[in-house]
Amino acid sequence: MSRRFSVRHVLLLVVVLSLSIAWLPASAQDEAYTCPATGGTFIQTINADPVSLNGVYANDGASVAVLSYVFNPLTLGGENWGTEITGDLAESWDVSEDGLTWTFNLRQDVVWHDGEPLTADDVIYTYQTIQSAEDDIAPFRPRFLQNGEPIQFEAPDDYTVVATLAEPNASFFTDISVPIVPRHVLEGQNLREGEFNRAPVGTGPFQVVEWNTGESVVLEANENYFRGRPCLDRIIFQIIPEDQAQVNALLTGDIDFIDNVPGASVAQFENNPDFTLQLAELDSLFQMFFNNALEKYQNPLVRQALMVAIDRQALIDTVLQGYGEVHNSHFDAVVPFYEQDKLGGYDYDPERAGEMLDEAGVTDTDGDGIREWNGEPFTVQLVTFTEGFRDYSDYAQVVQAYWQDIGVDVVLEQRDLSTLVDQLYVNRVLDKPYEVHTSGWSQIGPEPNSYANFYVTTEALGPNIPNYDNPEVNDLFAQGQRETDFAARMAIYEQIEQILWDELPTLPLYRQTQPVVVSNRFNLEDAELNLSIGTNFTHPERIYQVGE
Repeated sequence: MSRRFSVRHVLLLVVVLSLSIAWLPASAQDEAYTCPATGGTFIQTINADPVSLNGVYANDGASVAVLSYVFNPLTLGGENWGTEITGDLAESWDVSEDGLTWTFNLRQDVVWHDGEPLTADDVIYTYQTIQSAEDDIAPFRPRFLQNGEPIQFEAPDDYTVVATLAEPNASFFTDISVPIVPRHVLEGQNLREGEFNRAPVGTGPFQVVEWNTGESVVLEANENYFRGRPCLDRIIFQIIPEDQAQVNALLTGDIDFIDNVPGASVAQFENNPDFTLQLAELDSLFQMFFNNALEKYQNPLVRQALMVAIDRQALIDTVLQGYGEVHNSHFDAVVPFYEQDKLGGYDYDPERAGEMLDEAGVTDTDGDGIREWNGEPFTVQLVTFTEGFRDYSDYAQVVQAYWQDIGVDVVLEQRDLSTLVDQLYVNRVLDKPYEVHTSGWSQIGPEPNSYANFYVTTEALGPNIPNYDNPEVNDLFAQGQRETDFAARMAIYEQIEQILWDELPTLPLYRQTQPVVVSNRFNLEDAELNLSIGTNFTHPERIYQVGE
């Protein structure tokens, strides 16, 4: 409750301050810090190779885990960048009285990893690249458009960025919270395949020095980081697909940190003098996505029946060993209006699920145990990620069993991470290569408009991931962006929340509570564990190795 309350007031502050006065400088948060110890290598894991380390292009979990150490955004509080709404590369900012002109003043002590200074030109280049990327490969592109047209960005001098909006946008500050990339390095490269994707140059506390495909990504301390040289010399991301293999590596000292230990392995770290275990709530939501363009899934009653057929609490107990919570919204729990028990109606009831399918015309007419629709077996093609990536395969198998119990034929297909990211998340096209797929996200943040990308379809943007197109939802998201009164704005998003809950274009299942374990050779207290940000730490530069 206190977490949600604090976010509500931060968002209210954003709206109030955005109307008239300059905001407090971000540099006020940069406390002087002296490392208690320096040196050492901190080894953590990712489940797969990053898709890319280009912050404009990549937004999958493995990529973000690495690139968040490498880049900085202009502002904090957007997707992957925490729940605290403030500046990062922006030292101060102000907004015109009409809400149309935003002026950002950059820090003047920031240099790229190659020694070149960060300037406003880099910020302009980043945003214009997102706006104009071919094939819409930039996942944040919709946030940089208004009414289908690019927001205008200018640089009157080297350390000032001015944005001119066509209409007020209450979510603008968090919309632009994306990694800033260097023009002088990236310009002219292919955004999908250029060398920058494997050897990026950023401004963050660590820089990429080596990427061994299938094995590791190695980062070294940025000696010129504007918040001070990191305490560590090196961070290594060991690529270990299997959860149990990660646990074994932690127990043997081959790695030092896991941000989500499988529930079945938690007991090995409880009261273990070599490790520190703590539980941390993750700003997350795991779901089933329908391809709503397919006729067989266009009846809401079918989608509702498939929801009622899933025992979501049992799924959590089975797949996560209880380290999660049933989630009752299409928005994450960190948005200001989320209440766990506000929405309901989809408790597990297989008998009711069967009756709903009967009513929708999906029936077992020949008594063979498989339901038919339009004279053919009702078969669901369920696509999921390969085993070992964020529990997707495990919970897909549980859902498959529940749906088979009510007479639905389910064909489960696994695809690797890079293939699915490319097929499902990169291009906004109607012809999707799936019927139903497991999906999930984390670190979307407290700004409700950040969820528009999943549920809004317009002529300019094209179809969203679940091919969901509801003109009322489209209009309400647009209204929510324009509304500057906090209470009225949240009420609009609550309307969206109710519509999505009634129609279920996707099936919200659960959010995670993660058992986090670190070797006692390292101190994370000053770094501040924070699973709402890509690095998992508010101050990753403050991780330090305890003396031997």
